[in-house]
Amino acid sequence: MRDLHVAGTGSFALEVVEYARADGYHVVGLLELLDAAGVGNRVHGLPVLAPELSLGLAAIGLGGDRLELWARLAEHGWRSARVVHPAAHVSPSADVADGAVVGPAAVIGAAVQIGPHALIGRGALVGHHARIGSGTVLNPGANVGGNTRIGDGAVLGMSATVVNGVEVGAGAVVAAGAVVVRPVEPRTRVQGVPARVFSPA
Repeated sequence: MRDLHVAGTGSFALEVVEYARADGYHVVGLLELLDAAGVGNRVHGLPVLAPELSLGLAAIGLGGDRLELWARLAEHGWRSARVVHPAAHVSPSADVADGAVVGPAAVIGAAVQIGPHALIGRGALVGHHARIGSGTVLNPGANVGGNTRIGDGAVLGMSATVVNGVEVGAGAVVAAGAVVVRPVEPRTRVQGVPARVFSPA
């Protein structure tokens, strides 16, 4: 068994811990990145450790900017681990980068590229030849069509849909349940059916 630490102590950290165990890892402990006062406690039955006091393989198990969170670990010498739940279907021609986390019932199609530290939530669907950027988050039930491009750090809400061949720019946010039928500019929030740029009142 490969030893692994999971960064985070919240409820999502437990989910990643369970994904990792199902993928054959031995989860040694949790890494506290947000509140040093938590170091030394036990959470989810695991010791909470400071990232500078240990080394090895790690995966991100908390919300926020996944690339920024990884940068905090990398500066201490951590190496990224790919975690793919065995109940996910990953095409043999797909490429899932180190640091990515793929949940159960996710489907990754032919020739898909999943970038480092991307999160593919449970039940998310990624169509053939899609490109999912580094640090991108596809929340549970998101459906990304074939030949799409999802930029680095973009976030798709629960059950959001991006139709075939459409590009979502880096850092963009697609709201839960939205249906994207045209390109989304970087660092833009869209919502609705069809999805439109969100303009606060």
